[in-house]
Amino acid sequence: MTTATAYKERFIIVNNVQLRCLDWGTEGKPAMICMHGHTGQAHIWDEFALAMSPHYHVLAVDQRGHGGSGWAVDGYARDRFVEDLAALIDRLELKRVTLVGLSMGGWNALLYAAERAGMADVTVDRIIIVDIAPERSDAALQEQTNRPPTPLQFYTLEEAFAWARAGNPWADEARLRKDMANRIEQRPTGKWAWKADPVLFNSVLPDNQDPKHIARYWRSLDTITCPILEVRGKESVLVSDDIIERMKKANDKFSSVDVEDAGHVVTVDKPQEFIAATKGFLGVEG
Repeated sequence: MTTATAYKERFIIVNNVQLRCLDWGTEGKPAMICMHGHTGQAHIWDEFALAMSPHYHVLAVDQRGHGGSGWAVDGYARDRFVEDLAALIDRLELKRVTLVGLSMGGWNALLYAAERAGMADVTVDRIIIVDIAPERSDAALQEQTNRPPTPLQFYTLEEAFAWARAGNPWADEARLRKDMANRIEQRPTGKWAWKADPVLFNSVLPDNQDPKHIARYWRSLDTITCPILEVRGKESVLVSDDIIERMKKANDKFSSVDVEDAGHVVTVDKPQEFIAATKGFLGVEG
C-alpha cells in the first residue's frame, strides 16, 4: 500500500509565470489543489495537506507574486489568478479536482468552478473556502479603514514576529513563527522583506469594493453545482452571519462551520481544528 510522505517541491510554468508547488502525493488519489490568501504562501496548508495526503493527492500552490513563485509582469487582476489555476489544472491533466482556498484563494476557486471548469471538461468535486465571501461585512470595512499600513521590511526576525503577534493573538508561538519565516526573507542589506511582490501590499483589493466584482462572486456562488463548505475563523469579522445566510439561500449545497479562537488565517491559527472541521465534508474518516 502506498503511504503518504512529506511534500516535494515542484516548479511549473503557466502563463509565463513560474509557480512553486508543494506536492504532497499520494499518486493515484483524487486531486486537491490548495490556494493561500493575499500576500500569503503555500505553507499555511502544511498540517492540512499532511492529514489529507493519505486520501488525496494534494498540491499546495504559491500563486503568482507570492512565496517562491515568480512575480508577474502582466499584473495581479483576479482573472490572472484564475487563468493560472486553469492552466495548472490543464498542465497536470486533471479531470476531477477538489479546490480549497483561503481568502482570495477562495475567490479564485469559486470563479474557476463557475466559469472555467466546464470549458475544460473538468469536474470540481468539492470546494472549501476559508473566511471569504462574495462581499465583506460592514465590520470588516471599518477594520480596513482603521488598519495601519503593513511594513515592507523589518530589521530582524524578532521585529517581524512581534508585528505578526500584534495582529494575531490566536496562533501558538511556534506556528506563527513558522508562518512568518515562510513569508519573509533576508535581503543583501541585512533587512528582512516579504517574499510576495511589494505591489501587493497596502492597497484595497477591488474585489471587496467594486460592485461588478461582488456581483460576479454572487453569480458564481449561484451557479456552482458541487458542495461548498465555508470555514470561518470565529474571531474574524470578515464574513458576517448575515452574509452566511445569504450564501445559503444562494446555493442549497452551501454549508458553513466556525473554528473557535481563530482569526482570518484559520489554518495557521488552529490547524488541527481546521482539519477536524473539514474531514466530514471531504469524506475522510478518523
